[in-house]
Amino acid sequence: MGLSETIVAAIIGALATMGTAIFQLVRNRAPNETRPKKNRVRSLVATIALMIGCIVGGYAWSALRAVSMREEIETAMDARYQKQFAELVTRLAPKPAAGEAPNAAGTAIPARNGDSGSAEAVVRLPACHVNSQPDEVGPVLCTAPVVQSVEICATVPSGARTTNVRLDARVPNSTEGWMTRDAGAATVGSVHVNGEANEYPVSPDHRSVCLDVSNWSVTDTLAVRITVDYVYGPDPAAALTAAAPTAHTL
Repeated sequence: MGLSETIVAAIIGALATMGTAIFQLVRNRAPNETRPKKNRVRSLVATIALMIGCIVGGYAWSALRAVSMREEIETAMDARYQKQFAELVTRLAPKPAAGEAPNAAGTAIPARNGDSGSAEAVVRLPACHVNSQPDEVGPVLCTAPVVQSVEICATVPSGARTTNVRLDARVPNSTEGWMTRDAGAATVGSVHVNGEANEYPVSPDHRSVCLDVSNWSVTDTLAVRITVDYVYGPDPAAALTAAAPTAHTL
């Protein structure tokens, strides 16, 4: 515990004053009648000095106790704040989910094998803008030069394996449900699918699964939704292919 120079000086002065006063009292113990007037004056001065020394000593002691109490309060508050901060960190720390086991350091290691999920994205495609003439005969059809195309993408984790890509379409704000594309089909309603799904890395942790789609309707704006199912872990088909024995002709 550090003391300020003022408190140390007050303590030293109080001790010196009290020591001088006690010395004077012991020296002048003779009765007042037998002592000279000069000695009586000295005794009075010593008594006053003793009183002043007591006052100064009491002030120094109170200041010392105040410093000590302030340091004790600061220590207690620091310990309390550290405890509250540790509790807050514990509450905010992510808890291991089901199927996850903590490692030796207490950090949860996700068990990715068997985990699955899905990601989706929705876009709106406007109808074709076909300029029809009054003398035209037959229905007005959308053509490739004016078709509205877009690449719709859903973002999935980089460490996951894509298992299925679904495509749905519907007229926005209608009572009709989503129309789902059949497996391998090139269309779903008026929406045409141009090729297979493509995957692109977008960050170290994620990649995009995309389909190139176009709206061939001349009347309806269509909402198009892509849903990508994914799973963590190696591809079982690839593992079986790698483990299958090969035949050698001798």
